[in-house]
Amino acid sequence: MSKSLLKRNAIVTGGSRGIGAGIAIELAKRGANVLITYEKSAKAADEVVARIENLGVRGLALQANSLDIESPAKIVKALADAWGKIHIIVNNAGIGDDIFLQDLTEADFDRHMAINVRMPTFLVKAAIPHFGEAPRIVNLSSVMARVGSAQATAYCASKAALEGVTKVLAVELGHKYGATVNCVNPGPVDTDMWRQTAQGVRDEWESRKAVETPAAPRIGTVDDIAQIVAFLSEEQSRWTTGSTVCANGGMVCV
Repeated sequence: MSKSLLKRNAIVTGGSRGIGAGIAIELAKRGANVLITYEKSAKAADEVVARIENLGVRGLALQANSLDIESPAKIVKALADAWGKIHIIVNNAGIGDDIFLQDLTEADFDRHMAINVRMPTFLVKAAIPHFGEAPRIVNLSSVMARVGSAQATAYCASKAALEGVTKVLAVELGHKYGATVNCVNPGPVDTDMWRQTAQGVRDEWESRKAVETPAAPRIGTVDDIAQIVAFLSEEQSRWTTGSTVCANGGMVCV
């Protein structure tokens, strides 16, 4: 594989598991040094860092709570102190609790907005003074930003808001820093979190939605998403910005 990201330094939030881990490892394969954040499992994070370093680049794990307003500055400082400039930010960490409207509290709503919108926004803001040449920012949205679903008021609102923030950041950071800012919007992806989803929900997707997916009659894989994010992190994607890129096999075309 071409080392298209050689000498580039990346942040991947929520990089200790699932999609985040897959993205971090793919960026490392392409030559990037990668700092991942994690919330709970230092062991899982250390295992991802070991895989990154086995690829001949540098890795670093940092515990960070997305609800903590100090986390963006903490993450930026850790990378800047270790490696200098920041070239890539992948805002992957997020939450999506299933809550019917009648059960939704203000605290639930605020937590989704803080983790899924505030944290990515202020991480980019904190990184600006440390941007390297042609920074690339990729935000993880969801098909749910475009498709309403029961039990997802707060989640849908937060992901739609993140897509709006992406467009604004693309305009504000483009000319001044040579930055691109994009979203990808996965549907269901075969991760440990998906496998913990209620069996009935998974059966529904596999029997109906999966077979209707235009790209292939299956659920998405971590590698499906990681390849798209890695491309958006490279110079070759320089003419794509402010976009939400279909990363769901055509389940929801944008």
